[in-house]
Amino acid sequence: MSPGRDFVLEALLRYNYFPNQKKHSDELPPLFTSASFSVQTARALVVAKQRNKKKGWDTAEYKITRFNGVSRCLAIPHPLAHAHLSLCIYEHWDKLKYIANNPASMVCPRRHKDGRVIVMDYDNFLAKATASAQRAFGKRFTVHTDISNCFPTIYSHALPWATVGFNYAKAHRGNAEWFNQLDETLRGTKRNETQGVAIGPATSNIVTEAILARVDEALRKLKFTHIRYVDDYTAYCETEAEAQEFTRNLSFELSKYKLLLSVNKTKIGTLPQPISNEWIIELAASIPSSPRLNSYDALRFLDHAVDLAKKEPEGSVLKYAIRTLLRKNLTVAAHRDLLHRALELSFHQPALLPLLKELFQRTLALGKFYHSATVHALAEENARFHRSDGMCWSLYYLNLYAVPIQQRLADNILASKDCLSLLLLYKSGQITHRDKVVDFAKKLDQSDHYELDQYWPLLYQLFLDGLITNPYVDEDTKKWRG
Repeated sequence: MSPGRDFVLEALLRYNYFPNQKKHSDELPPLFTSASFSVQTARALVVAKQRNKKKGWDTAEYKITRFNGVSRCLAIPHPLAHAHLSLCIYEHWDKLKYIANNPASMVCPRRHKDGRVIVMDYDNFLAKATASAQRAFGKRFTVHTDISNCFPTIYSHALPWATVGFNYAKAHRGNAEWFNQLDETLRGTKRNETQGVAIGPATSNIVTEAILARVDEALRKLKFTHIRYVDDYTAYCETEAEAQEFTRNLSFELSKYKLLLSVNKTKIGTLPQPISNEWIIELAASIPSSPRLNSYDALRFLDHAVDLAKKEPEGSVLKYAIRTLLRKNLTVAAHRDLLHRALELSFHQPALLPLLKELFQRTLALGKFYHSATVHALAEENARFHRSDGMCWSLYYLNLYAVPIQQRLADNILASKDCLSLLLLYKSGQITHRDKVVDFAKKLDQSDHYELDQYWPLLYQLFLDGLITNPYVDEDTKKWRG
């Protein structure tokens, strides 16, 4: 059932604006939230005099580290651009809500209890089992494939093609048409460029679903049986020839919207197949069964996960293992030793850093934090590789436990020029660091609005705290606004 448009709008503004789509909402430290971005605020922003929309706005970047060590760039669009796009989706939700009723999509808009409209729950075993069982019965082959660089290659003009059809869209190019307004506000979030959408906000998922739902529809008309997790496809076929035919038709349908199939990741297999990845099955089978786990049991299980992670560098093996242990009844010593091991592993996999919060809370002795040197080292290592998530989570813990940030680390954060890391350095409250962050902000090129957009969360906080004037120069009068 499609969520109502009021729910969708509030979700887009307050709960699915910043990168926050994982089941556990651990992309960003909890300090960063858009919960106060109300509908009233969004409406006030779009009616105010704004920059020439033909230029669009840029985004603040946040680099998140995958399990194989490769960074993925997430984005936080400028609030003005995000407000325009969110309100446009709201106004025309009755024409877009078909995406919520797409039987092939496993990650489509839904009402979630926490207020989100998009949640990437890839690990929902029961949902996978149900979807697979319903489609695999009577089939002998599967096809697994995905779209090559899906979000970075979404073509904004493909959105009108998908929503109203190629011929109608090409015959009605005026700005008064709702689908062209949707195209325009989408481009506005990324410098008015036609190529690519921001990875992170749910607005991008909605426009991507609007396109891919039409691909799914075309495949269903050809009598193919498949499911899709965002840009990952699994088809269930009676013969190998049908599996090959699915791949050819999928590639053809995607090409209509200027999207490419990832040939290297396309694999045909035979049924039956396990629903979960092999490493999940193996790890689940080795979970200690004792009602209360000691250090030996916990660390031995984690060692097994470390060994599996070497064989499966693309998988979230260590994260799965630590979450499993956190759900167990651990002894005090096991909590302590698990924390030490998790800190060591976080040096190699920054994706584990969000899990340290619970371990820190469970092992605090008389309110004292004994890991400042280790967390400093983690922050410096991630600053060296310009990993936003590693820097931000480390700084978040140092601030949370009131640990003074050493000058060398502060200098490395400043040198990284990472927006959210600079904001957390500022939030440390240390005057020397605060002044250097403010100085950094004042030295940004005020004539280059795109550069200012790349630091908008930092500039917004400094302006709110009265430490800088409005850095944006009015493009018409060349005078300060605000």
